[in-house]
Amino acid sequence: MGDPNDSAAPMAGPLPLSRLIDAVYGRLFGNLGAFLKVALTWTLITVILVVALVALAPEAWDGPAGSLAMAVVGAGIAIGWHRFVLREERRAFSRPNTLARYVLLAAVAVMPGAAIVLMGTPAIATLLRGLGDRAGATVMTAVIILLVVVGIAVTFRLSLILPAVAIGDRSMTFRRSWAATRGNVARIFVGCVAVQIPPWLGIGLLTWLLERWQGLPSSAGPDAGDVVFAVVGAVLWLLLSALATALFAGFLSELYLRLYLDPEDPAPVPELASRPA
Repeated sequence: MGDPNDSAAPMAGPLPLSRLIDAVYGRLFGNLGAFLKVALTWTLITVILVVALVALAPEAWDGPAGSLAMAVVGAGIAIGWHRFVLREERRAFSRPNTLARYVLLAAVAVMPGAAIVLMGTPAIATLLRGLGDRAGATVMTAVIILLVVVGIAVTFRLSLILPAVAIGDRSMTFRRSWAATRGNVARIFVGCVAVQIPPWLGIGLLTWLLERWQGLPSSAGPDAGDVVFAVVGAVLWLLLSALATALFAGFLSELYLRLYLDPEDPAPVPELASRPA
Protein backbone atom coordinates (compact mmCIF):
# COMPACT_ATOMS: atom_id res chain seq x y z
CA MET A 1 0.00 0.00 0.00
CA GLY A 2 1.20 3.51 -0.74
CA ASP A 3 2.37 5.69 2.13
CA PRO A 4 -0.33 8.27 2.95
CA ASN A 5 2.29 10.47 4.55
CA ASP A 6 4.02 10.92 1.21
CA SER A 7 2.30 13.94 -0.34
CA ALA A 8 4.05 13.34 -3.66
CA ALA A 9 3.15 9.65 -4.00
CA PRO A 10 2.78 8.70 -7.68
CA MET A 11 -0.71 8.10 -8.98
CA ALA A 12 -1.73 4.94 -10.76
CA GLY A 13 -2.84 6.89 -13.82
CA PRO A 14 -5.97 8.80 -14.78
CA LEU A 15 -9.02 8.36 -12.58
CA PRO A 16 -11.45 5.69 -13.80
CA LEU A 17 -14.24 8.24 -13.67
CA SER A 18 -17.13 6.08 -14.87
CA ARG A 19 -16.21 3.36 -12.37
CA LEU A 20 -16.03 5.86 -9.53
CA ILE A 21 -19.43 7.33 -10.39
CA ASP A 22 -20.91 3.84 -10.61
CA ALA A 23 -19.39 3.03 -7.22
CA VAL A 24 -20.88 6.18 -5.66
CA TYR A 25 -24.40 5.41 -6.91
CA GLY A 26 -24.10 1.67 -6.34
CA ARG A 27 -22.92 2.06 -2.76
CA LEU A 28 -25.73 4.47 -1.89
CA PHE A 29 -28.67 2.80 -3.65
CA GLY A 30 -27.38 -0.63 -2.64
CA ASN A 31 -27.46 0.47 1.00
CA LEU A 32 -30.61 2.59 1.19
CA GLY A 33 -31.23 1.54 4.78
CA ALA A 34 -27.92 3.01 5.90
CA PHE A 35 -28.54 6.20 3.92
CA LEU A 36 -32.09 6.63 5.23
CA LYS A 37 -30.88 6.19 8.80
CA VAL A 38 -28.54 9.14 8.35
CA ALA A 39 -30.89 11.22 6.19
CA LEU A 40 -34.02 10.80 8.33
CA THR A 41 -32.11 11.46 11.56
CA TRP A 42 -30.71 14.73 10.27
CA THR A 43 -34.00 15.67 8.59
CA LEU A 44 -35.66 15.37 11.99
CA ILE A 45 -32.87 17.46 13.54
CA THR A 46 -33.40 20.09 10.83
CA VAL A 47 -37.12 20.28 11.59
CA ILE A 48 -36.38 20.66 15.31
CA LEU A 49 -33.82 23.41 14.63
CA VAL A 50 -36.21 25.26 12.31
CA VAL A 51 -39.05 25.13 14.83
CA ALA A 52 -36.75 26.18 17.70
CA LEU A 53 -35.20 29.08 15.80
CA VAL A 54 -38.53 30.32 14.46
CA ALA A 55 -40.12 30.07 17.91
CA LEU A 56 -37.27 31.75 19.78
CA ALA A 57 -36.12 34.27 17.16
CA PRO A 58 -38.28 34.38 13.99
CA GLU A 59 -35.71 36.38 12.01
CA ALA A 60 -32.73 34.23 13.04
CA TRP A 61 -33.31 31.56 10.39
CA ASP A 62 -32.55 34.03 7.59
CA GLY A 63 -29.30 35.12 9.25
CA PRO A 64 -26.03 33.53 10.42
CA ALA A 65 -27.81 31.26 12.89
CA GLY A 66 -29.82 29.60 10.13
CA SER A 67 -26.76 29.27 7.89
CA LEU A 68 -24.74 27.71 10.72
CA ALA A 69 -27.57 25.30 11.53
CA MET A 70 -27.76 24.11 7.92
CA ALA A 71 -23.96 23.81 7.75
CA VAL A 72 -24.02 21.55 10.83
CA VAL A 73 -26.84 19.47 9.34
CA GLY A 74 -24.95 19.10 6.05
CA ALA A 75 -21.77 18.16 7.91
CA GLY A 76 -23.66 15.57 9.95
CA ILE A 77 -25.05 13.90 6.83
CA ALA A 78 -21.69 14.02 5.04
CA ILE A 79 -19.76 12.59 8.01
CA GLY A 80 -22.28 9.79 8.45
CA TRP A 81 -21.94 8.78 4.81
CA HIS A 82 -18.14 9.17 4.75
CA ARG A 83 -17.93 6.78 7.69
CA PHE A 84 -20.24 4.27 6.04
CA VAL A 85 -18.26 4.31 2.78
CA LEU A 86 -14.86 4.19 4.44
CA ARG A 87 -15.59 2.03 7.49
CA GLU A 88 -19.04 0.55 6.90
CA GLU A 89 -20.29 2.20 10.10
CA ARG A 90 -24.05 2.58 10.31
CA ARG A 91 -24.47 5.48 12.67
CA ALA A 92 -25.97 8.88 12.12
CA PHE A 93 -24.27 10.88 14.84
CA SER A 94 -20.67 11.96 15.22
CA ARG A 95 -18.73 13.71 17.96
CA PRO A 96 -19.31 17.47 18.31
CA ASN A 97 -15.61 18.20 17.79
CA THR A 98 -15.67 16.21 14.52
CA LEU A 99 -18.73 18.16 13.37
CA ALA A 100 -17.07 21.47 14.27
CA ARG A 101 -13.79 20.55 12.56
CA TYR A 102 -15.61 19.38 9.45
CA VAL A 103 -17.61 22.63 9.16
CA LEU A 104 -14.51 24.74 9.79
CA LEU A 105 -12.28 22.94 7.27
CA ALA A 106 -15.07 22.87 4.67
CA ALA A 107 -15.32 26.65 5.02
CA VAL A 108 -11.53 26.97 4.69
CA ALA A 109 -11.58 24.77 1.56
CA VAL A 110 -14.18 27.05 -0.02
CA MET A 111 -12.33 30.29 0.75
CA PRO A 112 -9.65 30.21 -1.99
CA GLY A 113 -12.23 29.47 -4.69
CA ALA A 114 -14.53 32.17 -3.36
CA ALA A 115 -11.63 34.63 -3.29
CA ILE A 116 -10.88 33.88 -6.95
CA VAL A 117 -14.45 34.81 -7.90
CA LEU A 118 -14.88 37.77 -5.53
CA MET A 119 -11.51 39.35 -6.29
CA GLY A 120 -11.30 38.39 -9.95
CA THR A 121 -14.71 39.75 -10.96
CA PRO A 122 -14.10 43.43 -10.10
CA ALA A 123 -10.55 43.24 -11.45
CA ILE A 124 -11.78 41.94 -14.82
CA ALA A 125 -14.63 44.46 -14.82
CA THR A 126 -12.08 47.26 -14.47
CA LEU A 127 -10.00 45.91 -17.35
CA LEU A 128 -13.06 45.61 -19.59
CA ARG A 129 -14.39 49.07 -18.82
CA GLY A 130 -13.43 50.37 -22.26
CA LEU A 131 -15.55 47.84 -24.17
CA GLY A 132 -19.07 48.65 -25.36
CA ASP A 133 -22.03 47.72 -23.20
CA ARG A 134 -23.06 44.62 -25.18
CA ALA A 135 -19.54 43.32 -25.83
CA GLY A 136 -18.48 44.09 -22.27
CA ALA A 137 -21.48 42.26 -20.82
CA THR A 138 -20.85 39.21 -23.00
CA VAL A 139 -17.16 39.01 -22.16
CA MET A 140 -17.85 39.69 -18.50
CA THR A 141 -20.39 36.87 -18.31
CA ALA A 142 -17.93 34.45 -19.92
CA VAL A 143 -15.16 35.53 -17.55
CA ILE A 144 -17.40 35.16 -14.48
CA ILE A 145 -18.37 31.64 -15.58
CA LEU A 146 -14.70 30.79 -16.05
CA LEU A 147 -13.81 32.23 -12.63
CA VAL A 148 -16.60 30.22 -11.00
CA VAL A 149 -15.42 27.01 -12.68
CA VAL A 150 -11.82 27.67 -11.59
CA GLY A 151 -12.97 28.52 -8.05
CA ILE A 152 -15.03 25.35 -7.77
CA ALA A 153 -12.14 23.26 -9.14
CA VAL A 154 -9.79 24.73 -6.53
CA THR A 155 -12.28 23.88 -3.78
CA PHE A 156 -12.62 20.32 -5.04
CA ARG A 157 -8.84 19.88 -5.02
CA LEU A 158 -8.74 20.86 -1.36
CA SER A 159 -11.75 18.77 -0.32
CA LEU A 160 -10.04 15.39 0.21
CA ILE A 161 -9.42 16.60 3.73
CA LEU A 162 -13.14 16.20 4.50
CA PRO A 163 -13.44 12.39 4.39
CA ALA A 164 -10.20 12.29 6.37
CA VAL A 165 -11.76 14.48 9.07
CA ALA A 166 -14.81 12.21 9.17
CA ILE A 167 -12.72 9.15 10.10
CA GLY A 168 -10.19 10.98 12.27
CA ASP A 169 -7.26 10.78 9.83
CA ARG A 170 -5.01 13.66 10.90
CA SER A 171 -2.34 12.83 8.30
CA MET A 172 -4.35 14.49 5.53
CA THR A 173 -3.70 18.20 4.98
CA PHE A 174 -4.76 20.73 2.37
CA ARG A 175 -1.29 20.46 0.83
CA ARG A 176 -1.59 16.69 0.52
CA SER A 177 -5.12 16.98 -0.86
CA TRP A 178 -3.82 19.38 -3.51
CA ALA A 179 -0.95 17.04 -4.38
CA ALA A 180 -3.12 13.91 -4.47
CA THR A 181 -5.55 15.46 -6.96
CA ARG A 182 -2.86 16.71 -9.33
CA GLY A 183 -3.52 15.71 -12.93
CA ASN A 184 -7.18 14.83 -12.39
CA VAL A 185 -8.81 18.24 -11.98
CA ALA A 186 -11.12 17.95 -14.99
CA ARG A 187 -12.21 14.41 -14.07
CA ILE A 188 -12.87 15.40 -10.46
CA PHE A 189 -14.88 18.42 -11.57
CA VAL A 190 -16.96 16.36 -14.01
CA GLY A 191 -17.49 13.60 -11.45
CA CYS A 192 -18.61 15.97 -8.69
CA VAL A 193 -21.06 17.65 -11.06
CA ALA A 194 -22.31 14.34 -12.46
CA VAL A 195 -23.27 12.87 -9.08
CA GLN A 196 -25.19 16.05 -8.23
CA ILE A 197 -27.33 16.26 -11.39
CA PRO A 198 -30.11 13.76 -10.43
CA PRO A 199 -30.82 15.11 -6.91
CA TRP A 200 -30.69 18.73 -8.04
CA LEU A 201 -33.06 18.00 -10.92
CA GLY A 202 -35.39 16.51 -8.32
CA ILE A 203 -34.99 19.55 -6.07
CA GLY A 204 -35.70 21.88 -9.00
CA LEU A 205 -38.83 19.95 -10.00
CA LEU A 206 -40.08 19.81 -6.42
CA THR A 207 -39.46 23.54 -5.92
CA TRP A 208 -41.37 24.28 -9.14
CA LEU A 209 -44.32 22.13 -8.00
CA LEU A 210 -44.42 23.83 -4.58
CA GLU A 211 -44.34 27.28 -6.17
CA ARG A 212 -47.09 26.31 -8.61
CA TRP A 213 -49.22 24.93 -5.78
CA GLN A 214 -48.76 28.08 -3.70
CA GLY A 215 -49.68 30.20 -6.72
CA LEU A 216 -53.05 28.53 -7.27
CA PRO A 217 -56.00 30.80 -6.35
CA SER A 218 -57.96 29.84 -3.25
CA SER A 219 -60.85 31.90 -1.96
CA ALA A 220 -61.14 30.00 1.31
CA GLY A 221 -57.46 30.24 2.18
CA PRO A 222 -55.16 27.30 2.95
CA ASP A 223 -56.91 24.10 4.05
CA ALA A 224 -55.67 20.85 5.57
CA GLY A 225 -54.65 19.55 2.14
CA ASP A 226 -52.46 22.59 1.57
CA VAL A 227 -50.75 22.12 4.93
CA VAL A 228 -50.12 18.41 4.30
CA PHE A 229 -48.77 19.13 0.81
CA ALA A 230 -46.47 21.85 2.17
CA VAL A 231 -45.14 19.58 4.96
CA VAL A 232 -44.62 16.60 2.65
CA GLY A 233 -42.95 18.86 0.09
CA ALA A 234 -40.61 20.31 2.73
CA VAL A 235 -39.63 16.83 3.98
CA LEU A 236 -39.01 15.62 0.42
CA TRP A 237 -36.89 18.71 -0.23
CA LEU A 238 -34.80 17.96 2.86
CA LEU A 239 -34.39 14.30 1.83
CA LEU A 240 -33.32 15.27 -1.69
CA SER A 241 -30.82 17.72 -0.18
CA ALA A 242 -29.55 14.90 2.04
CA LEU A 243 -29.23 12.70 -1.06
CA ALA A 244 -27.19 15.39 -2.84
CA THR A 245 -24.94 15.75 0.21
CA ALA A 246 -24.44 11.99 0.56
CA LEU A 247 -23.61 11.54 -3.14
CA PHE A 248 -21.04 14.34 -2.95
CA ALA A 249 -19.58 12.90 0.26
CA GLY A 250 -19.52 9.46 -1.37
CA PHE A 251 -17.61 10.77 -4.36
CA LEU A 252 -15.06 12.50 -2.11
CA SER A 253 -14.70 9.26 -0.14
CA GLU A 254 -14.03 7.29 -3.33
CA LEU A 255 -11.42 9.88 -4.34
CA TYR A 256 -9.85 9.67 -0.89
CA LEU A 257 -9.56 5.89 -1.23
CA ARG A 258 -8.28 6.04 -4.81
CA LEU A 259 -5.90 8.99 -4.71
CA TYR A 260 -4.63 9.15 -1.14
CA LEU A 261 -4.87 5.95 0.85
CA ASP A 262 -3.75 3.66 -1.94
CA PRO A 263 -3.01 4.95 -5.46
CA GLU A 264 -2.69 1.36 -6.73
CA ASP A 265 -5.78 -0.15 -5.07
CA PRO A 266 -9.08 1.64 -5.68
CA ALA A 267 -10.98 0.11 -2.75
CA PRO A 268 -9.05 -0.89 0.40
CA VAL A 269 -12.26 -0.78 2.47
CA PRO A 270 -11.77 -3.96 4.56
CA GLU A 271 -8.44 -2.72 5.88
CA LEU A 272 -9.97 0.66 6.69
CA ALA A 273 -12.79 -0.98 8.58
CA SER A 274 -10.33 -2.50 11.04
CA ARG A 275 -8.59 0.76 11.86
CA PRO A 276 -9.43 2.58 15.12
CA ALA A 277 -11.44 5.81 14.85
